[in-house]
Amino acid sequence: MDVRVCCYVLSVALGLVSAQNSYTIPDVRIEVLQPKGFRVSIPDGPGLALFVFQGNLNRKIDRDAVGSLKGEVLRPTNGRWVYEDANTQLRVGDVINYYVFVSVNRKGYLKDNLSYTVQAVEDRTGSSPKPVGCLPTVTTIRGGNACSGQIIFEDDFSSLKDTWQIEQYIPVSSHPEYPFVSYQRLPDDPVVYVSNGNLHITPKIQQRMSDFTNESIYLGNLDLFSGCTSRAEECYRQASGPDILPPVVSGRITSAGFAFKYGAVTIRAKLPQGDWLYPEILLEPFLKKYGSSNYASGVIKIATALGNRDLRVGLDEYGNKVLYGGPIMDVKCRMQLLSRKLMDNSLWGDDFHEYGLTWTPQYISLSVDGEQWARVDATGGLRTRFPNTCTHLPRMLLEKGTRIAPFDDYFYITLGVAAGGITEFPDDSYTGGGQPKPWRNSGRKGMLSFWEDLPHWGTTWTQPELLVDYIKVVAL
Repeated sequence: MDVRVCCYVLSVALGLVSAQNSYTIPDVRIEVLQPKGFRVSIPDGPGLALFVFQGNLNRKIDRDAVGSLKGEVLRPTNGRWVYEDANTQLRVGDVINYYVFVSVNRKGYLKDNLSYTVQAVEDRTGSSPKPVGCLPTVTTIRGGNACSGQIIFEDDFSSLKDTWQIEQYIPVSSHPEYPFVSYQRLPDDPVVYVSNGNLHITPKIQQRMSDFTNESIYLGNLDLFSGCTSRAEECYRQASGPDILPPVVSGRITSAGFAFKYGAVTIRAKLPQGDWLYPEILLEPFLKKYGSSNYASGVIKIATALGNRDLRVGLDEYGNKVLYGGPIMDVKCRMQLLSRKLMDNSLWGDDFHEYGLTWTPQYISLSVDGEQWARVDATGGLRTRFPNTCTHLPRMLLEKGTRIAPFDDYFYITLGVAAGGITEFPDDSYTGGGQPKPWRNSGRKGMLSFWEDLPHWGTTWTQPELLVDYIKVVAL
């Protein structure tokens, strides 16, 4: 969304009030970076759901104008709302004139007539020198250094560390997959927790939650503003007609304090089983610069297997026996190209497996239990152990010169469970009992049709959890 439109919409819908009322925008921190760029941030606070920055370099800016320097931040990072411009060259004496806008508890607040004069230029990384004996690596850490072979991120889930942010928001139709869930932090009946050395992410039915008293998913509302981690439009939903509330409550965590470029990721996990469920074991771009469409989002799937024990379109099998991964692309070719089957009639959700992804400037390779099964080159070529009918990667990702998108930015880790949606399950598919998929991916009433089929799919959710034993990222 254009930032000016965003500000106008929020000003009208939420009621723009001055910074002297019930909430005062905290002091804005601006840091100038080397060799170019700058970073703007404010501390996180209760109910804060959006941070917008608008500025001009060495010229004034009006409070209702769009600046040449602009950014919209949808969620905090490591306790602060951070906008980073990586391209503007600043020199001592330059002046940034700017205003900021925030949304707090569904109200808009503006702070304008602000300026910052560049006094000094700081180190872009803010990191200490590399230790003696550190071998060079193509791996980089946002805000830090790495050495070849070094473990740069690791968690055995003996506890839920502050490194992870538990998400709380409602995906909207612009989401690449538009799953039929809301991600929530539930203090009394959590969907995200650690137990017996494993991370548990357990989807549940919204209508059955003990604290859900807002009439029903047909007529009620879902207010997640308190603790919401996304933009305002994803913090509240009012049911209306076929636009019901998301029928599934699930969990999602992100490595908010850690992002990297290039490395080897290993995750030992047990995937969820249950009709129309799927795990989210992802790398997502830190700056979200690729776009939000399914083919251009830049998201990398480390591993996923659809929750249905049996799922077919004609004679083709898509259920929990088939493993998928790699950059997001057209669903039909993804399922034909990047897939690996278990040959002993077992399911990926029957036991723990070690899923690996190696991400280099030249390629992304996928492995399971130490065996590589697919590889995507930076120029779009693909190698796989299995025959396929797609010979290239159609509509794959937003091009950056001659290289596909996930090869030129920092990425963070996401773990979660989703249900339904508009991309993961092929239309005209049916379960092992011959039960057809109850919605169409392009259908206006997809979420409603999914919910009304609860008597069929609800009984299959006997093991809906994603269990994660450990995760490790190693510099190349």
